[in-house]
Formats: sequence, structure tokens, C-alpha cells
Amino acid sequence: MSEEVMDRLREYGVQLAEKESIERLLQAQSGQVRVLICSGGNIEEMLEEAADGQESIGPYVEKQVQAAEGLSAEDVLRGLADAVLAEMGEAAEERGSGLNESYRAYAAQWEDGIGMLDEQVPASASRGTETSAALPDRAWIERNEEEALLLLDLPEKQAWTAPLVVPMGGYNECPQPLDQAVMFRDWQRRFGAVPAAVTEDSWLLRVKQRPETDEEALDLAKEHFIFCQYVLESFQTIGQYAAYLKTAGTWEFWWD
Repeated sequence: MSEEVMDRLREYGVQLAEKESIERLLQAQSGQVRVLICSGGNIEEMLEEAADGQESIGPYVEKQVQAAEGLSAEDVLRGLADAVLAEMGEAAEERGSGLNESYRAYAAQWEDGIGMLDEQVPASASRGTETSAALPDRAWIERNEEEALLLLDLPEKQAWTAPLVVPMGGYNECPQPLDQAVMFRDWQRRFGAVPAAVTEDSWLLRVKQRPETDEEALDLAKEHFIFCQYVLESFQTIGQYAAYLKTAGTWEFWWD
């Protein structure tokens, strides 16, 4: 099936990679971002759907980029929060579009785990048994390898479009590719965050600038939490996750 993925992405110059030499191949040329694709069933199916009978997904990507121009990160976060409320059988309340309004609405589902919504940012925080080494490394690749390893190069300014070129998600709590791209665009602008790897159920982003203050880190942690609730699996509180973000060089999002 990896041949079908390569065919769909041929105009983007995607290439097959060997695991034995992957660490050397992950380095991109100046001005470009290299994304490792751990190809799997969800990616293959969504690429086929995006192509809609055409050989290339180029028209789909162009249309989605245009759609992204009319959306902000605030729009996406509000939409994700409203979707959770709808699943709970509750109507979305009239409220502002700011981060804290969306966060409070989203957090309503966590009544039984209210302790982890503690916003106190400790001086330092541990990520449990996981390390903060630069990812993807060989161990990460071995955990996430499915059918094939592919490499995609994008101009650095267009790195945020990676979820549109390699669509995944749209199931369970995983945002749609368009929502992913809008958030990636915002995080790239603010923190120099660019996609480094994608699997059929996760994204890995490399980060250049980290949040400098507790307030900035906590706001970012809230955004991540709304975007992907599973970021808190390795932390006891959102405050601890915010402290982690002040030192993290990579962000990892995954959805069950």
C-alpha cells in the first residue's frame, strides 16, 4: 500500500526511506522541513478520499489551504470545545471566542478528574518515564513504524500545511486535517513549531522557541489540551504540563 501513498504524493517529491539510515536522512536542506511519514491504513484511506478519484491530491490541498485562510486558532479551539459539549448532549453557550472561554467549556467534561486541571505551574516538572530527547529517534520510529517509512520535504514557510498533504485523523477526538493545519500555522508563527513526523494516529512537532513565562506556557498547555487531551497522560496536572513546555524541544500529539 505504500506505493499508493507515494503515487498520491508524487508531485511533492516524497521518497521511500530505509530504517537503517533514517537518522541521517531526517536532516532537511536549508529552508525546508523534512517530515517522516510512518504510513498506515488511516493515512492511505484519507489520501484516497482527498484525491477523490484523481491521481493527485494537489487540488484538495489547494482548496484546504484557501479554507484555512478564513480560520483562526481561536475558531478551531472553540469548534473543538463545542464538539465535546455536543457529544455530552449540551448546547454550546453564548460566549466569547477567547482561549479561556473555550478551555472552560472543554474542561466541563473533566469533572471526575478536576485535580489535573490545577493551573499551578511548578518550578520544574517531570514527564514520568519518558525522556525529552530529540524526536523522532530510532526507538520512536520502531514504535510507530507501520507499513513503510516515507520522507516528505516542504518549504519551511509552508510546513504548517503538512496535515493537508498527509491527511490523518477525523476519528474519535482527533481533529480534522484542516483544524490541525490551522493550529500548526499558529504554533509555527509563535513558537517556530514545525511537523517532524506523522503516523496514522499521531503528530510530532519540533519547536524552536519555547514559552518564556508561566502565563504563556499555561495558555499553550490549554491549547494543547483542547487540541489533544492525551497530552496530559504523562502529567498529573495541566500546570505540570505547562512547566514541561517551557523546556521541551518536541511536542507529541496522539489520539486513541
